[in-house]
Formats: sequence, C-alpha cells, structure tokens
Amino acid sequence: MMVLFFLSLYIGFGSFELNQPYTTAFFVYIIGWPILSYISRDYKIGRAVSYYNTFKKAFTSVFVFVSLITLVWLFMAGEVIERHFITSLILLLFVWLTIYRVFIHLILDRYRTFGGNIKNAVIIGYDPLGFKLFDLLQRKPHYGIRCKGIFSITQPTVKDSHYPVSGIISDFFELDFTEIDSVYISDRLGQGEKNKIIQFADNHAKRVKLLPEIKTDLLKTFVLRRYESVAVIDINRLPLDSVLNRFAKRSFDLLFSMVVIVFLLSWMWPLFGLIIKLESKGPVFFKQYREGKDGSKFLCLKFRTMIRNDQADTMWAAKDDPRTTKFGSFLRKTSLDEFPQFLNVFIGQMSVVGPRPHPISLNEAYKTTVEKFAKRHESRPGVTGLAQAMGYRGEINQFYQMNSRVKLDRFYLQNWSFWLDLKVIVLTVFGIVKGQDNAY
Repeated sequence: MMVLFFLSLYIGFGSFELNQPYTTAFFVYIIGWPILSYISRDYKIGRAVSYYNTFKKAFTSVFVFVSLITLVWLFMAGEVIERHFITSLILLLFVWLTIYRVFIHLILDRYRTFGGNIKNAVIIGYDPLGFKLFDLLQRKPHYGIRCKGIFSITQPTVKDSHYPVSGIISDFFELDFTEIDSVYISDRLGQGEKNKIIQFADNHAKRVKLLPEIKTDLLKTFVLRRYESVAVIDINRLPLDSVLNRFAKRSFDLLFSMVVIVFLLSWMWPLFGLIIKLESKGPVFFKQYREGKDGSKFLCLKFRTMIRNDQADTMWAAKDDPRTTKFGSFLRKTSLDEFPQFLNVFIGQMSVVGPRPHPISLNEAYKTTVEKFAKRHESRPGVTGLAQAMGYRGEINQFYQMNSRVKLDRFYLQNWSFWLDLKVIVLTVFGIVKGQDNAY
C-alpha cells in the first residue's frame, strides 16, 4: 500500500518527496486502510467463495476506502490535493488490490486442492441432503473440506451402498474428535437426534452446520435471519437490496449523468430544440408519465420526435410511422431522443441502467398476463437496460416480445453488479453504432 502511494506521488509530480499536504494525506492513508480492513474483515477468503465474490469484495473495499480518505483529506489538508495524484492512486488501488486478492484466492485454492489448509468433516444423514454435500466436496477439492465419513440413523440399504457409510449414529459418538473440525447434520434427522449431536459436538468444541431442506432452485437467492427465537428465510433477496450496492449504483448514476448533461445535453438541448421547433410546432420535449420504482409515477423526458397528436399515449411508434418527423426519425434510430432522461437520472427518478420504463397503459395491458411482471419495478427504471442491449426494443404488439423483456429485466435484477451495468452500457453503444432493425 505504501508503494502505491509513493508511486502515485511520482506519477503526479515526478518525485518521491513527501511534503505537505501529502504528509498528512499519507498518515491518513496508512492508518485508514488497516482499520477499514479489520472492521470489514475483507482480507478473509472463505472456502466456498467464488472468484467474482473475492473481486467484488476487494473492489467494494477500495471504493469505500477511497471515498472516506478523500473526504478526510478535504478537511485535514491545508492545501488542495493534486488531481493527477488522486486519480493515479485510485486507479492503482483498484487495479492492484483486486488483482492481488484474486491471485491470493487462486493460490489458496491450489494449495487446498493439493492437501494444504484442510478441514475434516463428517456428515450425519445418509440421505439425499448428505449425498448432495458429499458429491459437492468430492467435486470441489479446492474448498479444502474433506469428508471423513457419512453416518446413518439406521443401517443403510444395499441400494445406497455406492456412498461410503461409516456407521450409524452410535458409532459417531465413539469417534476420535481430535482430527475432526466440523459436523454437518441433515435436516431430515429428528429433533432429538439433532440435539444430542449438537450437544456432543459442543462438548468437544467442534463446529456444527445444518443442511436445510430448501428448494433453492426456486428461491434463487435467500438470506436466513433470526427474530429472537424465530427463524425467518428472506427469499429472492436482490443484490440492490444491499445499502452499499445501492450507494455504489447511485454514485455512478450521478457521476455518469452529470458528465452527459455537462458535455452532451448542454449543446444538444439548444441545437436539437431549434431543429425540432423549425420542423414542426410543439414543445422541444415529449413528456409522458411512466411507472418507476415500486409503481411510483414520474414524467419521463424525451426529445420530441413526432408531430403533435392525440394518440401519443395509446398508439406506439411503428415502422414508417407518418407521425414521425424527419429529424425525429434520425433521433430515434440513433437513440439520441432518450438523452433528456439523464435529467431524470440526475434527480433520482431513473438509473443509467435498469428495466426500461413503459407507458402506464402498456403496463396495464400486460401486468396480469406476464409472469412476475411487477418484479421489474423493484428498482429504478433505466435509460437503457439488458433487454434493450440484447435487441428487445421498439414496438410491442405480441405477448412474447413483452415476456422476453421481462425475463431479461428479472435476470438483470437478480444478477446485478457494477460490471454488468458497464457491459450493458457498452452493448448499448455498440448496438447504436451498428444499428438495429427495430429502432424506429
């Protein structure tokens, strides 16, 4: 971490010399990182953790760290911190720490695969729950968990003999626990047997883990909570339910929308507005109520692309629509008519990426026929979305068109990540440059 700080100094000033206000900045930097790492425990790499989660954890830590120290520097440093230095440090931190953490994860996985850092476990439950865990541990040796045996309530039948059985529960109580680290218990065991095993394991200071019988293929994601003595499973929890993820997405939305407003919309507005006014009578902006997060209504902005008509809320734009002006046709094909929506993003009604907001009457027509239609409204609507990036845009006149969009919207919300947002933005830009047949 110290090397990165001085390397940033060199990039910014061509020297490693540490003068004020950078002496103060260095003190905050070198003290702040260990404290943040200790509080968040972000340096710990679990046994059943994906590389993506390790990358995400490292990325989040750097994001929080950079945000905090930048704020502290603004108050503590007597002079302005040079922007080239800050930019260099942020980039180096993001690149180095994420690569370093993923590399350590990779090395640790290889070490565990070949027999290092091993935890030994036993499974209580000669049933599908126990078999599923046994198969997983056999398939994933890099978890570093080795099953030392499966114990059954009763003597197993011949048909189950392809899974090694170490005996019945009474044999479990005779084990030498000096080489056992944890005990996995099937939820199919009776409560009496569970209590005995848990008490026995506690007496030997061994960790106990329960294998719950939950249909996880239907729940997709879930979090187990506890309200005092009552266990509650929070099903289908979304990534954007996390406060930190929402903060990161909103910060990106603000930054991205400000850049677009300042550098693009600032000259598009007067230029396009003049052309629109000269070509046909009416306002520069087309405003229409759309359905946003949790069903809230907001006025969605677009550059007007049609002559004024009374069917704007009931008749959608079609190919060679006589209502569309010549300049409006250009705006639609290039998606430039959507750029005023970055004002909606800036004030918090929309996001850069998310499910596209539909006219209210269109939602009313499909919300009772498309499965889980309302799930797409669990997040702010987007200027672009995964469905649009995959080519589902333009006129909707058949059920499958809306159904496909909603499926992609739900996939996006269930699998949201900062990198997925960037991918959608890149695909959207590529689609605009390439041109899409249904962009009219």
